[in-house]
Amino acid sequence: MPIEQTLVAVDELIAAGDLRAARVRLRDLVREQPRRLDLRARLADVYRREGNAAQAGRWSYLKESRVSAEDRAFERLFQDDPVQIMAALRWRGSEDDASDPDARARLAEVRARAQALAGRRLTWEDPLRRDAFKPADLGCLVVIVLALGLATAGAVAIFDWLSG
Repeated sequence: MPIEQTLVAVDELIAAGDLRAARVRLRDLVREQPRRLDLRARLADVYRREGNAAQAGRWSYLKESRVSAEDRAFERLFQDDPVQIMAALRWRGSEDDASDPDARARLAEVRARAQALAGRRLTWEDPLRRDAFKPADLGCLVVIVLALGLATAGAVAIFDWLSG
């Protein structure tokens, strides 16, 4: 179903009081069109009607006119962790892809905070991805191998002592 027809159906669901069904349809649209700020705003409105301030804040986070209590509820939901917030926004592409200058600035600010915390460059597609291997991981691996080796040698020594 084309987006405009889906939005008409969403309006009908809201008018009929079926907020859950409206929310499901809007979430599907936002998943398909993550850069459409108008869809995010409509989804935020449905969550607001349901009384879910954290999710309303999540989906209105990129708007110029936001409700600060909803913003805080959203940020608290993700433990004020900018990497988690970045992932929760479900943006795709670059900040420059946002149609609104306020949204571009907000996305850039969130990514900058997240990168500062993570200590590496993050992408909107997968901000939670860890680098495959870091030098510190090698040190941990060596310690684990040594501990297993010592445990095995100790078990063999105890077995020999008991059997013999």
